[in-house]
Amino acid sequence: MKFVIAFVLLDYSNYIWHVLLHKLPFMWRFHLVHHTDLDLDISTAFRFHFGEMIGSVFFRGAAVLLIGASPAIVLIYEIAFEAATLFQHSNTKLPLWFEKVLNTLIVTPRMHGIHHSMVKKETDSNYSIIFSFWDRIHKTVRLNIHQQKIVTGVPAYADEKELSIGNLLKLPFKAVRKWKEDERPNDGNYNDLRN
Repeated sequence: MKFVIAFVLLDYSNYIWHVLLHKLPFMWRFHLVHHTDLDLDISTAFRFHFGEMIGSVFFRGAAVLLIGASPAIVLIYEIAFEAATLFQHSNTKLPLWFEKVLNTLIVTPRMHGIHHSMVKKETDSNYSIIFSFWDRIHKTVRLNIHQQKIVTGVPAYADEKELSIGNLLKLPFKAVRKWKEDERPNDGNYNDLRN
């Protein structure tokens, strides 16, 4: 029981961390590097600025201490965390019925793909890492977007030539460009996880 509680709480702490990365302007500067990827695939799971990774070590370390998780539980959680991150950033196309079943418990590629949309309200949703229910509990879930309509990236950083490794490393230390707001037309033709 202690293992299950610690595992779930570790995942909840990472949900909180992900929300903070989006909501706090200083943290968004670093997380922005991850979201500028114009082609969502497994490589996106490794596209993090070293500043975000350093901050993550301190936040997650504090969460481990606060939760009181044992080293064994932390190791098992970290393995599951990495596997989930790779899975949700993959461009795996699962049958919709199967993805709907999986999504009742865990984050799927379709759900996380919405989070990487160029539409701000879609990017500001689906923060969960392993368990998808954190977004449902906090009403940050968004599942009604047709996958063919999603364009990944950040509109103000859509020029592929600007996204070199050197520019990405410097990105958090430059003024953050205003998000060019884009609205998705509601044509009612959704192939989503809710229906």
